[in-house]
Amino acid sequence: MTPIFRAGLAAALPLLLALPAHAQWQGGIGLGARDARHTEYDQGGRRLVREQGWLPGVTLDAGYRSGDFTWFGALEWYRHDIGYQGQTQGGSAARSSTSTGLAAVRLGGTYALGAGYSVQAAFEADRWKRDIQGSGASAGLQETYRSRRLVAGVAKAWQPAAGTVSADAAAVLSEPERLHVGFSGLLDPVSFDTHRAHGWRIGASLRPAAAPWLELRARYDWMTVPRSGDADITRNGQFAGTVAQPEHKRQALTLSVGYRF
Repeated sequence: MTPIFRAGLAAALPLLLALPAHAQWQGGIGLGARDARHTEYDQGGRRLVREQGWLPGVTLDAGYRSGDFTWFGALEWYRHDIGYQGQTQGGSAARSSTSTGLAAVRLGGTYALGAGYSVQAAFEADRWKRDIQGSGASAGLQETYRSRRLVAGVAKAWQPAAGTVSADAAAVLSEPERLHVGFSGLLDPVSFDTHRAHGWRIGASLRPAAAPWLELRARYDWMTVPRSGDADITRNGQFAGTVAQPEHKRQALTLSVGYRF
């Protein structure tokens, strides 16, 4: 277990023991759309790859409120093709599409401070699959990223006549991504780690007074992942060179509408 997750577990255990006796369950299901953006840069800061497009998806969540504590779990899944602009190994421009799948599971807790303020922390496991289609004479790539993160921040809720409005902001710390790359059969698949990453997340939601079962939510995520080290690649078990994941930025604007129960 890494230091990030040991620290989070140590902080969560006293809160679990402090749960009051009265409690209440809550949950939600929703539909969403995510504007996903992925950019890669060489060591000189020049952009190598840009991907962007909207991904439809679904969200599920459940919470257990006990006094000032709320423990929650959430699942989200998005998938679609998005546009790809990059370049070949020879430096020629390449345009294609990337079949993209994003999935995340989140477990955490919130503690109410009063006056509508709260603090929250969560563990998040993320899986990101990129199937980059070939372009012209260039073969495609099949990439799968897996990572775990610690998300911690603050939130504020207001209750005007129109309904309940909330806003939140959090810092995101990620373990190194575990990356698996396929080369359309031209080279042997390879797996290697990137480096630790950091980012932030902001969000806002509205639950109208006229329809308290309805929730409208927007969220923006941003994360920078440093360049990985070089990993050996082989062809039929024989050394054929090295590969590295460039520095990349992950950005996403997510809009969702959900039913609360």
